[in-house]
Amino acid sequence: MKIHVMAREEIGGFVADLFERTLASKADAVFGLTTGNTPLETGVYRELVRREREGRLDFRRCSFVNPDEQLGLPGTHPESYYAYMRKHLFDEIRFDERRWAIPDGLAAEPEAECARMEAFIREAGGIDLQLVGIGINGHVCFIEPAPALPATCFVTGIAEVNRALYAPLFGGSLEAVPTQAITFGWGTVAKTRKLVLVAVGERKAEIVARALTGPVTTEVPATLLQLHPDAEVVLDPAAAQRLG
Repeated sequence: MKIHVMAREEIGGFVADLFERTLASKADAVFGLTTGNTPLETGVYRELVRREREGRLDFRRCSFVNPDEQLGLPGTHPESYYAYMRKHLFDEIRFDERRWAIPDGLAAEPEAECARMEAFIREAGGIDLQLVGIGINGHVCFIEPAPALPATCFVTGIAEVNRALYAPLFGGSLEAVPTQAITFGWGTVAKTRKLVLVAVGERKAEIVARALTGPVTTEVPATLLQLHPDAEVVLDPAAAQRLG
């Protein structure tokens, strides 16, 4: 595992460099994406869009996968991850719509939707680079702390600590926040060829330290990054302050 600490304004370019190097070696690369505040605070998607417009990145042969979606939200809902990805990346770049998979928040059969996601990844040849964040309880994607973790895409409950964080996005109403999501299993994450975790801010410092230096446990899913053969962790100084 490689750990990189840099100014927050440098992170977007650093991560975009990883995308660019992956594309240079594989024009039809498969990229796993993430949502949340971190890609916006660090400018990751903004930098990918800029480089695509400059011709440095060509995504037209690439496939894209988003690990999760909140159940009960249509893609038209502003807080759906589908809407997030449209707004911050996919409406701004040229790509093949058929090569993007994100769970359907209104899927009538969520388990079948999980199987569809796994089939998409398998048929695409596996994920070459997966971008992830980390929750304050150590979740990655929506893989919440648990005594054991499913290997493949599954339906999960959203931890109450995370629902409380999301409530302001839903008008301050905890009741309006979805209680379940479709997300990758840890086996899905573990099979990615490169795993890139980005975290910024003092609020993430404690969980980052636990994830990177603590004992590996499913009760802190992010600790499993320690077992990945090609994981890179990108932090700003505030998020890295509790590392040795």
